[in-house]
Amino acid sequence: SAGNDLYHPIQAMLVAAIGVVIVYRLHFWVERKFKIDDAVGAVAVHGYSGVVGLIIAGFVLWGAPSSPYDGYATVNPLGQLIGAVIMFGLLGFLPGWALAKIQQAAGVLRIPRDVELQGLDFSENKAFEAAKSDVIAAEKAAVAQK
Repeated sequence: SAGNDLYHPIQAMLVAAIGVVIVYRLHFWVERKFKIDDAVGAVAVHGYSGVVGLIIAGFVLWGAPSSPYDGYATVNPLGQLIGAVIMFGLLGFLPGWALAKIQQAAGVLRIPRDVELQGLDFSENKAFEAAKSDVIAAEKAAVAQK
């Protein structure tokens, strides 16, 4: 999370506990509400927890210097929120969304439906079944020899 190098260990533990609960609930809410499939939870772990950590850091570290050099602003919740909007929204979500729309228009965003139903590893499954039958035959031959 943002600011872990500046937290007291108890603060880090509390931030982590709050962040985990928020990220867990937000992950399932977004999946159900917007029908967005995040199979491995990468967006929740890195995206949602990143935003939550940034905003919490604004409150926990309020007034701490943002730089070791004089003349820089101190950490505050509004600055953290603006930074989160810029980094995750403008530099993360918008370019990703635009790229997905371009891929969708070009017809390369999704695999064909029949391939999706069969599975992308269908050819590997055939090879696995062939290898499995060879192993079974070898085991039966070994047992028959004893």
